[in-house]
Amino acid sequence: MATQTHQSNYRIGAVARLTGIPPDTLRVWERRYDLVRPERSEGGGRLYSQEDVTRLTLIKQLVDSGHAIGTIAELTLEQLHQRIAETRLADRVKPLERPIRLAVVGPNLHHRLAAGLASDQGRTFDLAGSYRDREALLEGAEALDADVLLVELPMLDGDSAADIRELTRRCGVSRSLVVYGFASRDAVAHLERLGVTTLRFPTSWEEIRVLASAGFRVSSPTGGLDVETGLFEEPPDRRYDDRQLALAATISTAIKCECPHHLADLVTSLLHFEAYSARCEHQNRQDAALHTYLHRVTATARGLMEQALAKALEVEGIDLDELPAED
Repeated sequence: MATQTHQSNYRIGAVARLTGIPPDTLRVWERRYDLVRPERSEGGGRLYSQEDVTRLTLIKQLVDSGHAIGTIAELTLEQLHQRIAETRLADRVKPLERPIRLAVVGPNLHHRLAAGLASDQGRTFDLAGSYRDREALLEGAEALDADVLLVELPMLDGDSAADIRELTRRCGVSRSLVVYGFASRDAVAHLERLGVTTLRFPTSWEEIRVLASAGFRVSSPTGGLDVETGLFEEPPDRRYDDRQLALAATISTAIKCECPHHLADLVTSLLHFEAYSARCEHQNRQDAALHTYLHRVTATARGLMEQALAKALEVEGIDLDELPAED
């Protein structure tokens, strides 16, 4: 489903930052699923419209909630909004206090993805196991502790859906991804209808990373920061309530420094704009991508300022929980 409007102002890097979809994945999804058809600059670079950005943002939200991209690629903007409303994304995300455990099955896939997997090892993903074929996986299925199963198949046929469904059940994983070489449209559609995400070989770690993490919220050792964007993947929980911020903004400090006061004021201001941008995100559907981005940036800034405030209070020896509330 392609979209096009009269203004195309966003380059691919800006679209990647706004939507959270890596540039390589954007190119692959455009080629395979015809999600959007960006115009081209005089130099040949992609130029995306606001409608393109909105469409891609909605698709990314649905993919993150667990939808197979093949089942939503042809939906209109109105249908995408409706699908998001129906699925209630926040309720479908599964919080994990550890990296996503990925099991890889296939003679070539693990080697091809080794570099990308190593870069995310212990942060977003852990390798639960690597198996040469289906039989080797089933031998160790009872001892396998994995969240996602990534299977390499040279071709998809009429038996593939039943095989993948059986592997998913036996291994106890939440979802499965299949990387295939050749297949009929019917075979691919059958798997997608069953909730199995399919990817045509060759694929990249970036594409697999996006799809394999769909439906999970991971608390990573880096505090939830996405290395590619520098933003928190999910808005961090508030560290201080209104009472604590009011105390921090007025408390006497041991040294002649008002940094805790200024930091508390900054956090409060960011909380206000965070709420404002979240409201704009829902009220201005055509500009949802921009306001989603602003909300993420503000939440990230607020989380970082809260860390700075905590450090300043620690140096001052101030524990806000032990201070009495002012009348």
